[in-house]
Amino acid sequence: MKPEPLFYIAREKQPVAGPYDLVQMAGLLRKKIITPETMTCLDGGDDWKPFAWQPQFSIVKEMPPDAVSTRVEALDEEAQAPRSLLPLPSAETLMKLGGMLFGALLAGVGSYLIARLDVTTGYCLEFGGGAAALVAVCMIMAKLLDEDFWTLLLVFFVPFGDIFYFICNIWEYFNWFCVKYVGAAVCAGAILGLAAHSAH
Repeated sequence: MKPEPLFYIAREKQPVAGPYDLVQMAGLLRKKIITPETMTCLDGGDDWKPFAWQPQFSIVKEMPPDAVSTRVEALDEEAQAPRSLLPLPSAETLMKLGGMLFGALLAGVGSYLIARLDVTTGYCLEFGGGAAALVAVCMIMAKLLDEDFWTLLLVFFVPFGDIFYFICNIWEYFNWFCVKYVGAAVCAGAILGLAAHSAH
């Protein structure tokens, strides 16, 4: 029987903690002691990556609160550890977000130049980019509807609740956010390029 994976976690300005099994990781996640972007490493490995990038993350996220850990270490010490009310993004997250924004800007500029030179391609870029952004929004909403009632209440009815939610869960939605904003940039660039072509 394959042994259950154990994780070490590394948080900013705190020593590496662990190892924790999947049930313990689920408890840490529920209590906001860790977030999907917390850096983790499998016991026996040396590859550190955000928890959301680990294959076991989807299992941990769906684990019921009454799941029983096979390990005896308590989480009380971790629960008492000081932590920020609003999870601060890591340097890696900021770099990826910056890369996404830069990529969207380049896509928009390229779309603008192409649409200004060729109307047919411009219309293709406009509708293609708009469709990609729309699909991404639908996928984000579909994924969001898997959450519980209180989370939906936070996102839709609490001011800035959606921002807080997406910051806490950025790695779960990152790919679709990339598609959404790059698609929107392509669409907007094409619209401006077509307008410039008409004015010229």
